Amino acid sequence: MIAPILHQLEIANRSIMDLMDAMEESDLNLSLGKNKRSVRDLLTHISMIYKADILIMNEAGQKEMEDFYSEHDPQSREEIKELLTSHFEFLKTSICSYQEEDWSAVTTSWWGVSYSRYEWMLEILAHVYHHRGQLHTALSMNGRNLSVPLFE
Repeated sequence: MIAPILHQLEIANRSIMDLMDAMEESDLNLSLGKNKRSVRDLLTHISMIYKADILIMNEAGQKEMEDFYSEHDPQSREEIKELLTSHFEFLKTSICSYQEEDWSAVTTSWWGVSYSRYEWMLEILAHVYHHRGQLHTALSMNGRNLSVPLFE
């Protein structure tokens, strides 16, 4: 049930790492547009998704999430990669013991949205793919010649 979603997340994770490898360190300072995030901010956000969204799926409160976000401030590509990798491992470890009935259990976010755990996994996949697309676009628009496949 979850294996295909996890497989797609692995593809996304690998391509995000490849996009980071294709970057220059200076690309971290690129802006995504007027009053928008920098590439560094975007990558920091991407690196947090796996763990943050699992915490949200498991009903972490607003304070817990604020604390989580404030604990992480990677600055270099290497620090971002380390966080992305460790948070992806956290996601995989967190879901490995779930049984089929756990996936249909509905949980509620601190802001009041309720989904089954399966739906939360779809949200994580969509969230990662959305921001990976933003990253690819930002780098492409700023002259990076990218040969990173985004899909199998």
